[in-house]
Amino acid sequence: MNEFNLKKRNARRKAYFDKNNLLAKNGSDLISDKLKFISKKIENCLIPDQDLYIDVSNFNNVKIINVNEINVVEGKFDAVLSNFSLQIPLFLNSNDLFNKILAKLNDNSLLCFNTITSNSMRTLQNIFFEIDEKIFDGVYKRFGPFLDTSKLIEDLNNKKFQDVVVGIDTLEINYSSLSNLRSDFRKFGISNYYNEKYKFKKDFLSLTNNIFSKLVENHKYIPLEIEIATFTSWK
Repeated sequence: MNEFNLKKRNARRKAYFDKNNLLAKNGSDLISDKLKFISKKIENCLIPDQDLYIDVSNFNNVKIINVNEINVVEGKFDAVLSNFSLQIPLFLNSNDLFNKILAKLNDNSLLCFNTITSNSMRTLQNIFFEIDEKIFDGVYKRFGPFLDTSKLIEDLNNKKFQDVVVGIDTLEINYSSLSNLRSDFRKFGISNYYNEKYKFKKDFLSLTNNIFSKLVENHKYIPLEIEIATFTSWK
């Protein structure tokens, strides 16, 4: 299995923190929409995600923590809500993460979170495959990890979560530059986190900038297709 440089991921999350992150906003809106249909009163809410922007005024108590602190946070909660912070922990060990979340939930409590699925960023990945083939005579995994929705449903069922429902939304997010796109995805740890080594070549940077500059020149933006799976389930 490919390894992830989690230390570098945490550093990037801090360096690229930006409330105008397009992906964070779209994901937050999806979580908010799901909460509108929840009739249960949520008194205590745990948010292991610093990039979820929702109205928490209806909650009596909210704890916002780093995703790595789930197992040490004190107390139990009526809901655990996350935007995309579970993406890499779910990829690394979904069963362990679900066990930690279960331990923090009261009975009849909600788990709601977003993931980016394997149907995302196909166009962008194909562009980089072509660039890599031309410059390196081979391809690298530059984006990911992306998650398999059916596997997560199976994992939730195995952990005895109830009433698992998944909403799938396909978004096209338009970026005005490659640097803005990179900033968004570095923030969530899904850009260049496979620990694959390759020798840097100036030709790679030159060709990449040329291709994406032409995209912006011809179409005014760089289109990026994202498939988001929003899970809701109950303990």
